[in-house]
Amino acid sequence: MVGIGLSNCVTTKTQTVFPTAPGTTSNAENLTRETSDPEAETYPSVSPDGKFLLYNSLLTTTTWNYDPNRGLNRNIDKRMNIVKKEIGKPVRNPLVQNASDPTWTPNGDVIFSYVKPVKPVIVRSNNNGIGLNYISQGEMGDADASPSMTHDGKKVIFTTLIGGARMICSMDANGGSYTVITEGDHPRTNPYDDSKLIYNNRVGNRTQIFTLDLRTGQKTQLTTGEYNNFDGAFSRDGRYIAFCSNRENPTRNNNHLYAMRADGTGLIQLTQGETNEGDPCWGPDGQIYFHSNAERNINIWKVRPRLQ
Repeated sequence: MVGIGLSNCVTTKTQTVFPTAPGTTSNAENLTRETSDPEAETYPSVSPDGKFLLYNSLLTTTTWNYDPNRGLNRNIDKRMNIVKKEIGKPVRNPLVQNASDPTWTPNGDVIFSYVKPVKPVIVRSNNNGIGLNYISQGEMGDADASPSMTHDGKKVIFTTLIGGARMICSMDANGGSYTVITEGDHPRTNPYDDSKLIYNNRVGNRTQIFTLDLRTGQKTQLTTGEYNNFDGAFSRDGRYIAFCSNRENPTRNNNHLYAMRADGTGLIQLTQGETNEGDPCWGPDGQIYFHSNAERNINIWKVRPRLQ
């Protein structure tokens, strides 16, 4: 009888390969990667004419210094910048440093959260980042963020921290008529109907999507369930909503892209699998832009939904 030593036993460990692209369902077509830079790229916004893209770019810089008493120390500096690029072209142009959450105005200017002051405030500039015009002054709350302008150009909707809670507020295009609307975050106006607003809010221990009629004050909860639904965005004609959810498998908490009619019916799933998606927005051609961590790097992608 021949003995078998432990040295003859080989254990093979299978290494999981992370997806190089988001998985798509049969409800999605023409998946395309729009950016591929090493920085984390999020929060896409498509210009009114559909030619340009704005997004956040998180630049992480590591420096080392030597302290005789403590030895070698590592310092990590994270800085959020806004980048502009022509859709379909590889060239990227830094727009504003120390800023985030860019959104186009109806006339092609840009509004965003400028984080360089003591408290982040909402600022407007032209589409080249020139001429910073402070709209909010941070007087009512802290950390003004996520601005969105009504399509008539008269109102800016945004969020700020008041008493430790995220509140949705409005002001006119010059910063006056400051009004607190409701608790919530990630507000988006309806490009087709200035009276409609979509936003996130907590229900129990889950995040759900709501709409609000600014004329009547009526709130409507569009999503339910024991999973998170968030980051809703209206299509350019106001008929559909794109959003993200972990409903595919709440125990694993992967967030994927979904679309539905503006009344919450006709739900379809667009992405699936091991990746995480977020920040959807619509282009005028009906494509949805979003970020994904495919290939373990957060970049901007786009896909065309097969809408019902």
